[in-house]
Amino acid sequence: WNAKTRRKVLDLQSVNVSLFIIHYILLGAWTGAIMSGVTLLRNLVFAQKNLKKWASHPGWLYVFIVLSLIALAIFWEGWISLLPAAGVVIGTYAISKDNPKDIRFYMLLTAIVWIPYTIIVHSYSGLIAHIISTIGLLTGMIRLDRKKKETELGI
Repeated sequence: WNAKTRRKVLDLQSVNVSLFIIHYILLGAWTGAIMSGVTLLRNLVFAQKNLKKWASHPGWLYVFIVLSLIALAIFWEGWISLLPAAGVVIGTYAISKDNPKDIRFYMLLTAIVWIPYTIIVHSYSGLIAHIISTIGLLTGMIRLDRKKKETELGI
């Protein structure tokens, strides 16, 4: 989360989410696994955003939000399913942004939404990973975003 470019943020998150897919499958937490799969697919498309014209289309934001809602309906495990679905929707909005500062902010919200889900499904390693991710995001926000703002203000 301390990456300076949008592409690197997406690459790092894709590695992380790939491991979560396996983790949630092993726990039998199907909503988490499927939503992580949507996240991985989303990241693969959005990582191409500045490289391929097809990936730059603004419709991708809506495609992945709708895909998340369809997955939510199919893999509904009760009200708890809303947490990862909300995390994916917020994360999709984040990833649709070009500015790493915006991505970090919305990904922080995403991590915070996923934390209760990891607790409820007894994913203690997932909880630790999300806490580390949150700390990493906050560090990146302070290290990269705050310094940039101070430089712009002449402080």
